[in-house]
Amino acid sequence: MPLARPNSRRDFLKAASLGGLAFGAAAVPALGATTRESSANSAQRLAKNVIFMVSDGMGMGTLSAAVDYLKLVHQRESHWLRMYREFPVVRSLCETHSATGLVTDSAAAASCWGIGERVQNGSLNVTADGRKPVTILQRMKAVRKRTGLVTTATATHATPAGLVTNVSKREDQKEVAFQYLERGVDVVLGGGATYFSESLVSAYKKVGYAHVTNRAQLLAHRGPGPLLGLFSKNYIPMEVDRLNRPELAAVTPSLAEMTQVALASLQGGSEGFFLLVEGGRIDHACHANDPIGAILDQIAFDDAIATVLKFIASNPDTLLIVTTDHGTGGLQVNGVGIEDIDSKLPSYNETDRTFLRLTQFNRSLEQVKLEAKDFKKPKEWQDLLVAATSLNFKAADLAKVIGLKTLTEAIPKYSGIGFTSMNHTGEMVEFCAVGPGSALFTPFMRNDQVHAHLLRATGLA
Repeated sequence: MPLARPNSRRDFLKAASLGGLAFGAAAVPALGATTRESSANSAQRLAKNVIFMVSDGMGMGTLSAAVDYLKLVHQRESHWLRMYREFPVVRSLCETHSATGLVTDSAAAASCWGIGERVQNGSLNVTADGRKPVTILQRMKAVRKRTGLVTTATATHATPAGLVTNVSKREDQKEVAFQYLERGVDVVLGGGATYFSESLVSAYKKVGYAHVTNRAQLLAHRGPGPLLGLFSKNYIPMEVDRLNRPELAAVTPSLAEMTQVALASLQGGSEGFFLLVEGGRIDHACHANDPIGAILDQIAFDDAIATVLKFIASNPDTLLIVTTDHGTGGLQVNGVGIEDIDSKLPSYNETDRTFLRLTQFNRSLEQVKLEAKDFKKPKEWQDLLVAATSLNFKAADLAKVIGLKTLTEAIPKYSGIGFTSMNHTGEMVEFCAVGPGSALFTPFMRNDQVHAHLLRATGLA
């Protein structure tokens, strides 16, 4: 079935299928390992490669909770904090507003990085007066850099789309999928197969893309050519579900695995590359007020940081950015304990033990919702809550659980993890850079200033 596109688009697909697209040049040898001293000296130089990592929806509370979980449960340091300790990181506090107001959505936030302008929430690089400025990945392609997008959301979701496309409404993910092909994004890995029609996937293949649909195919992929990997109809499963369901783990790659393959595919072009890596499900877990969902997806993002740090150690001409687009949900680890009789102040002496109850959780609230879609009785919800968390609820607390909202409200008291809302937050967020060009980033930035710094870091401005 042909693509239902205007003639100009059909002509593009025809031309692309006959002639192909340019996807990079000859390989270059890997450079020596980066030391802390040499990395510091390189901060003023131009970056050949850029790796832009986004933990979507991550407030500082989410980062802190993941760091705490790694320390208490796995007795190890997070790779994010190790990066701060071992590399000369430039840190910034970043304001996250959009043209709509104090609280952005992911489309407007990514558009700030994409075009350096604030747009209305819901828009992808389309301004209020209808302009469609050239996006940052288009700028990179124009100087023959390879480009890639890796995400655990749909591949066409707002954050990756915001670096590539000009689309009035972020919901039009089929248009986003087409523009990826039209604009020659070399590597696209994520979920969202439903937005890539058979005819569109065929068009990708005709211009040279390898097409993979499961973990085994991805890990077996070799070669520097263009790559399209779609591993689910919608979002990639949350990490807590991937880890607890062997059938998901067998077919679904981790964010770190997708990142590794993307780097191998993009590496070797004479002009370098620009790669976006997004942990897309942290935001969704925080929207759902799902503590273990948020924490384990944040740790999966942290594992991807480890993959990237290994890469930049032998490729010191790479600028690494690690940040988020906005906070979501206001997740915080809260003190738990009995009051000290003498001082009348909280002792918080049960905080760690309560926090460790999270290790008993075995599925996301997203999965709980799927399993409960046909529930009619409160008892069904109550039994599922106990099965999903293995918590010993007091009878009075369990009796209040009569649906998804009340189920969510029952968890903070028993985990110590609280949320302020199910919405995005307007907080300022962590932004850090390491490698050539990192010296350009200032201690405080607006989100729409990042774009210009990226262009300067790569010699495009």
